[in-house]
Amino acid sequence: MSFIALGAAAGVGILGGAVKIGMGAHQNKLANKVVVPDASYTTSPYAQKMYGQAQMLLNSRQPGAASAEQNIMGSQANAMGSVERNATSGSQALAMLGGIQGNTDQAFNNLQQQEGQWKLNTLNNYNQASNAMINEGDKVYQSDLQKRLEAINEKNSLRGAATQNIGNGINDFQNTAFMAASLGMGGGKKQTPQLF
Repeated sequence: MSFIALGAAAGVGILGGAVKIGMGAHQNKLANKVVVPDASYTTSPYAQKMYGQAQMLLNSRQPGAASAEQNIMGSQANAMGSVERNATSGSQALAMLGGIQGNTDQAFNNLQQQEGQWKLNTLNNYNQASNAMINEGDKVYQSDLQKRLEAINEKNSLRGAATQNIGNGINDFQNTAFMAASLGMGGGKKQTPQLF
C-alpha cells in the first residue's frame, strides 16, 4: 500500500474519530441543558372551593331548623292558651296539656331526625369533597412526576449516546494508530505488531 493511501486511510479514521468525539461532546452539552422540573404539589381551585363549602356546611345547622323550633314553641303556646280558655275542669286541662306536650315532643323528634339526616348528608358531601381534593392532588403530582421522569430519561439517553460516541471516536483513533503501525508508517519500515 502506498504512503498516500495509508495517509488517506489514517486521515479518514482520524476524521471519523474526531466527528464522533465532537458529536459526543455536543450530546453532553445538550444533556446539560435539559431542565428536570421539580415535582410540586398544587391543588385545583375548584376542588379547594368545593372542600371549603363542604367544611362550612358540615359545621352548620340545617337551614330553617331554628325557625322550625320557634314555630313548634309558638304552636305549643297557642295550644296552651286555648286550654286555659276552653277547659272546664282541671282534669280536662291536664289531659289537653298532656296531648299538647306529646305533640310538641313529637314535633321536636321529627325536627331532630331531619337535622340528623342533614348532618349525615353534609358529612357525605364533606367526605366526597375531601376525596376529590386527594384525587386532584394525586393527578397533579403524578403529572409533575411523569414530566420529571421524562426529562431524566432524556438527559440519561443523551449522556449514554455521548459516552458511546466518544468511546467510538477514541476507538477509531486507536484503530488508525494500530493500522498505521502495522502497515509501516512508523519510519518506513514494515513492522509486524507483537500481539503477545
